[in-house]
Amino acid sequence: MALLDFTALAAFLVATPQIDSVKLVLVIVAGTLASGGAGALNCYLDRNLDSSMRRTSERPIPKGKITPTRALIFGLAMVGSGVLISVFLLPVLAGLFISLGAAIYVLFYTKWLKPRTTLNIVLGGSAGSCAPLAGWAAATGNVAAIAPWLMALLVFVWTPSHFWGLAMRAVDDYSKAGIPMLPVVVGEKKAAQYIAANTLLLVPLSLAFFPLGVFGLLYLLIAGGFGLWLLIVDLKLAFDPSKSRAWTAFKVSSPYLAIVFLAMVLDKAV
Repeated sequence: MALLDFTALAAFLVATPQIDSVKLVLVIVAGTLASGGAGALNCYLDRNLDSSMRRTSERPIPKGKITPTRALIFGLAMVGSGVLISVFLLPVLAGLFISLGAAIYVLFYTKWLKPRTTLNIVLGGSAGSCAPLAGWAAATGNVAAIAPWLMALLVFVWTPSHFWGLAMRAVDDYSKAGIPMLPVVVGEKKAAQYIAANTLLLVPLSLAFFPLGVFGLLYLLIAGGFGLWLLIVDLKLAFDPSKSRAWTAFKVSSPYLAIVFLAMVLDKAV
């Protein structure tokens, strides 16, 4: 949720030199409510799966701290509040992307993709892609420029590299729960190769902002340097697909997106 908020914030700050602080606060509040509510609904829908997996068994519903009904009401109230704020107080496109992000995560990813296909994380990553589009649209009222779409694509391509590392570490959990995460279906060695291949797409994509004239040298140095580190880690994982290296890959990929989006803001600031 914090990462989604940050990508929306970064896109908003990059979109225009004239910062409307009211709209900035509203898009963060609406996005937080919608994404937090979507997370709560995910916990409600996956409550039986969560109780069967060690990684998720400590969540509030499996632990009995919150009843499923209360979690459902809470999630719906949060998503509804976020959508109402965005629809009535933000530009139309910003409200559309905030609503679409929550809907994709809950209905498309959690309910339909996750239990059915190894593409669950790949296609489900489109939920996170809505955050920078919402931030840009909140600032400008449109998404006519190429920059917000590249930002959205960057989030989309980053998601598999990030989550497959975690899935490799928790492969026994997912196998036990019958969830067709990539390492469960193709094996950990092949999954590690997919992670490296995906990162080979991710890093050049992150650098494409520079030749297109969207960002300058400062962005190139930060994104290039951190991207190179991530690529080296993931290539090592491909040659040694152990759980410890998968966990390292996950931990390195976790701050990657925030650092790249921070580089965007810093580049525009200077």
